[in-house]
Amino acid sequence: MNTRPNFVIDSMLGNLAKKLRILGYDSKYFSTIEDDKLVLIAKNEKRVIITKDEQLAKNAEKQNIMCVLIRGNDELEQVVQINSKIKLGQFSVDTDSSYCIECNGNLEQVEKFRIIGKVPEGVLEREKKFWMCNACKKIYWEGTHFQKLQEFAARLNDRMN
Repeated sequence: MNTRPNFVIDSMLGNLAKKLRILGYDSKYFSTIEDDKLVLIAKNEKRVIITKDEQLAKNAEKQNIMCVLIRGNDELEQVVQINSKIKLGQFSVDTDSSYCIECNGNLEQVEKFRIIGKVPEGVLEREKKFWMCNACKKIYWEGTHFQKLQEFAARLNDRMN
């Protein structure tokens, strides 16, 4: 049973959507979407709305849809704001439970031989584990950016304690 909240994220917060996906949260995001469609998705799929739009937040709350109104542009602070309203628990970056940052699809571990020619040769030689999005087929590995993401999660956990 997945007890983690699922989100639908306003078009102003694309980078936050990516961070939440990396942290293992199902986060629907559309670069353009009308407020009423966003509300409908939240209502039908029991998702929490994440927005910077005060009017959208008010409309959502009138309809008893959980909503987090985000202030500021710092991604760390934005996640802290979400956590203050909805307790998210400890943060970690685990590729086996992350979502695709491009399309929110599920990542599945893939055998190295299946991605030959689809990633740079150096990456193929250097990395041992790879994941592929089951929807858009984007390929992931725990490269140098992975350490930065781990540090982001550690800073979040420090802020929560």
